[in-house]
Amino acid sequence: MTKDFLVYIETKDNTPIKGSLEVLSKAHELSRKLNSKVIAVVIGANIDKSTLASNGADYTVSVKRDEFNARDYASIIEKIAKEKDVFAVFMAGTLDGKDISAYVAYKLDTVAVTDAQLIEIEEDILKFTSPTYGATVLTESKINSDKIQVATIRAGSFEKKDNLNENAIEEEVEIEKEETITNIKNVFEEAKGSISLEDAEIIVTCGRGASKGEGYELVNDLANILNAPISGTRPVIDDGILPKTSQIGQSGKIVAPKLYIGCGVSGSVQHVSGIQSSNFIIAINKDEDAPIFNISDIGIVGDCEKILPIFNEEVKKIISNK
Repeated sequence: MTKDFLVYIETKDNTPIKGSLEVLSKAHELSRKLNSKVIAVVIGANIDKSTLASNGADYTVSVKRDEFNARDYASIIEKIAKEKDVFAVFMAGTLDGKDISAYVAYKLDTVAVTDAQLIEIEEDILKFTSPTYGATVLTESKINSDKIQVATIRAGSFEKKDNLNENAIEEEVEIEKEETITNIKNVFEEAKGSISLEDAEIIVTCGRGASKGEGYELVNDLANILNAPISGTRPVIDDGILPKTSQIGQSGKIVAPKLYIGCGVSGSVQHVSGIQSSNFIIAINKDEDAPIFNISDIGIVGDCEKILPIFNEEVKKIISNK
């Protein structure tokens, strides 16, 4: 087995997602310590390979596909991993990434570490540190040295770096589609032109405390002022106010924006586990004992319907003065 790394590059609208580029840069860093290479695998997308080289890829392997299927994508990654005799398989810890990694691990007769936020080399194998139990405990994991190291990486855990390589050796391969019992009837996507939560630099979140009447309208106004996507906590999703694709937390998406603004968000452990990598957190909640204030950089105690009109106007002034 070589010490090469395989990184699956997840894409949206033929563009690599930020999380995949973060993983790619980390794989490049680790590979240099092991005197090895990084292979970036792109499935079903036509992207600029120079971007992948800049972020750390030494080789790129492209496979054509017309539609997404987790088992088929896993089969592709498994075949390339075996052919290239790689040491590790990494991918972003998105919902799709977690689905694919489980199948990949099964096919490679190994296990998958999920949501790794720290990766170290220890005696020629990898040591992964992941948050567990709603991010209240950090767990260290190692995979047997005779097995391929499979892991999904938590968003925002590593920095996306540019200018790591000038170019990458490109290869396009054909792999027979694996027939599966999965029957995909519908695929629900975010509206074209919308900013995905995983890639957003600013995220505005609506909690149950701001999900009714004027409160929700004010939260939506703030998102529009900042040109930011709006997300929701699980109760807001369960109430049908926002779609499932907008959910952040343990059973939703893991995000790492530069700025997170929580409106009426109580801060349950499940939700906090999805936002703890945010650079700066502002919380507005009328309950001064709300757990969200324990992780906030700025906490505002008050009713969102009274605070947000003032807050939104001040944000407008800041933006107009730029």
